[in-house]
Amino acid sequence: MTQSEIIHSIEVSPLRRWAGVIVTAGLGAALLSVAILSPPSSPLSLLLLIGLGGVALWQSRRLARAGHKSIHLTQDALIDEEGTVLTSLEEIVRIDRGLFALKPSNGFVLLLRDARPRHWVPGLWWQRGRRLGVGGTAHAQQTKNMADILQTMLVARDES
Repeated sequence: MTQSEIIHSIEVSPLRRWAGVIVTAGLGAALLSVAILSPPSSPLSLLLLIGLGGVALWQSRRLARAGHKSIHLTQDALIDEEGTVLTSLEEIVRIDRGLFALKPSNGFVLLLRDARPRHWVPGLWWQRGRRLGVGGTAHAQQTKNMADILQTMLVARDES
């Protein structure tokens, strides 16, 4: 793909990012402290507390690192800051951003023609099957603007 001009970008909000990191790390620390300070009598419960605490701490680290990433909309595709194509505009069937849509916070979901492998950048986007979710810790206005621009581009594509 030739890199076309960037029409719009979404970046992570530093305040939302650090709030997410602190809450997730706090959950991990709380689970591990319960496991250490008052361990349950069942070894399975202890293992579960330690495992969930470790996963929460790992996810908080992933969320902190993902805060430097961004998503760009070009005339041809939705790409990340490294130029990796998340989806081409031809693959998008529709945008779902309704109140009851299964979407990230302050974001939207793109329904794609073909299923893709699972992928997740915490707080910014996720891919599962035919769904690509954008949002989370991103600026609400930026995601709303990108969804509006995408909707306009899809209408123009479908009319031609």
